[in-house]
Amino acid sequence: MSTRDVQVRMCELAVSTREDARILRATLGSCVGIGLLWRARGTSGLAHCLLPEPVASVRAVPAERHGQEAKYVVDALPALISMMGAQAAPEGEIEAVLAGGANMMHHRTTIHEPIGELNVRMAQQLLAHARVRVIHTDVGGECGRQLTIDCGQQDYAVRRFSRPG
Repeated sequence: MSTRDVQVRMCELAVSTREDARILRATLGSCVGIGLLWRARGTSGLAHCLLPEPVASVRAVPAERHGQEAKYVVDALPALISMMGAQAAPEGEIEAVLAGGANMMHHRTTIHEPIGELNVRMAQQLLAHARVRVIHTDVGGECGRQLTIDCGQQDYAVRRFSRPG
């Protein structure tokens, strides 16, 4: 990896510009990666989200979550838009790429739906509510993915990989 490469780890956000020409990468299983491209301004961002939203007891204490803006999808999208300075971006200018949300466990539980599916559904709902156009989705199934955002080229790529047998 070169110094231009930024590994966006679980619960992290990263933003870069065309001038910085960084490459943002997230390796995803059940986590969902949300990549945003604002081509008109040459700004891109990537969030690596662990869970869709906090449980009620955690939501009551937001100060404790400072520094974990990407742990939850519900916090990550507004934080990423804010870091990009895109709160007032014209509708349709920001594009999104979603990847991840896999079911990495072979068994299903009756407690809740697979976390990957919940992550993806929450991301899709929030993007629709924010009127951000999703241009590419590669989610679900049982394979891991790597989402790459090339900020210099204002482009993205998703690579799939399967877990060892």
